[in-house]
Amino acid sequence: MTTTAASPRARAVAPSPAVAPPPGNPRFPLFDSLRGLAVLAVVVYHVFVFTGALNRRGIGDAVAVAGSIGPTLFFAISGFLLYRPWVAARAAEKPRPRTRRYLRRRALRILPAYWFALTALAVFPGIVGPFSGDWWRYYFFLQLYDPETLGLGIPVAWTLCVEVSFYLALPLWAAAVRRVRLRGELAALALIAFAGAAVQVAAGREALANVYAQSLLGQSTWFAIGMAIAVVSVAAPRAEGRRRALIGAVAARPVLCWAGAAAVFAALVLVRRVPGGLFGIVAALNTEQPYPKLLADVALTALLVVLVLMPAVWDAPARLPQRLLAAAPLAGLGLISYGVFLWHLTIAELLILPAMPTHFDAHGLGLLQHIPNGGTPVMLVLTLAGACAVAAASYRFVELPFLRRKEG
Repeated sequence: MTTTAASPRARAVAPSPAVAPPPGNPRFPLFDSLRGLAVLAVVVYHVFVFTGALNRRGIGDAVAVAGSIGPTLFFAISGFLLYRPWVAARAAEKPRPRTRRYLRRRALRILPAYWFALTALAVFPGIVGPFSGDWWRYYFFLQLYDPETLGLGIPVAWTLCVEVSFYLALPLWAAAVRRVRLRGELAALALIAFAGAAVQVAAGREALANVYAQSLLGQSTWFAIGMAIAVVSVAAPRAEGRRRALIGAVAARPVLCWAGAAAVFAALVLVRRVPGGLFGIVAALNTEQPYPKLLADVALTALLVVLVLMPAVWDAPARLPQRLLAAAPLAGLGLISYGVFLWHLTIAELLILPAMPTHFDAHGLGLLQHIPNGGTPVMLVLTLAGACAVAAASYRFVELPFLRRKEG
């Protein structure tokens, strides 16, 4: 049993330029499937919103929590995978990654698929924003910062606004801590995580506008968690004594990690449960929440993210979590997850809203009825199939030609 994060699986050749790490760095293939799980949670959530199934007690409560955890996982995954090469270079006293090359890789990964989807969806079915006078907000990830544009364009792209701001901030952070020991950096990341949590709590108390909680300021908690796990994974082979034993104990028990994650998820469902389904969720977002609930929410979400990510990091004998994450369908979904994320909402609208009763608004909010007789599972399968088909085509014909130039 070892505690290194660079396992034989991690050193495997990437199946695509989309998931290839920077040269000289190990690959963590199980993170592909974590992306698949994250995007699946988001798709399920939006299908439940459009069919009205989110109003069902029990399953609706669980889906609402899972849907919110999806973007959180994406942020933590980015924090880990993007920051680890900087940490590894510093620990090995090697030249740190070149910022220009890093930004080039990020631009080629994020821009072509997004710009194509944004333009295509503005042509049909005619999403609002990209062809307006505010077009620059949508094409350059600035729609998040104006309440009038936040929900327009591709609505889920608010997370891309956060991701892009993180991409730009990461080299600055790496330069700022280049002379700091890894232990000291963990303390600094803890402060960043607490600061992000404070912003979320303040927004929940209506002391700050929600835009602050949705920006990098509020979402920094999840990036900091991923970055901290990256630091620990680099430091693990050099750890001694009690620290090495603790890391080894965690790495050897992936099943307990996910069992703990399931328990934390159940607790989070109870903490967030509100009457009224989707109506209640919307009302809660616009109502001052009590401190204990807000603090419990942030703490449980942070713990859940850590427990879910751990089995994908450590070199350990394959247990159930690793076997699940190694499944080809889930890894394949992770490979095209970016396209699924960009296209699924419109596909869900086109499939579901024409079949719905007339009691809804333009965004699927305010549904008074839900599709009966098992319609939600059918719509979920159709939405996922349609989104995967479009995403696979986008990946093949739009993303790959640019991804192959990442190291050029």
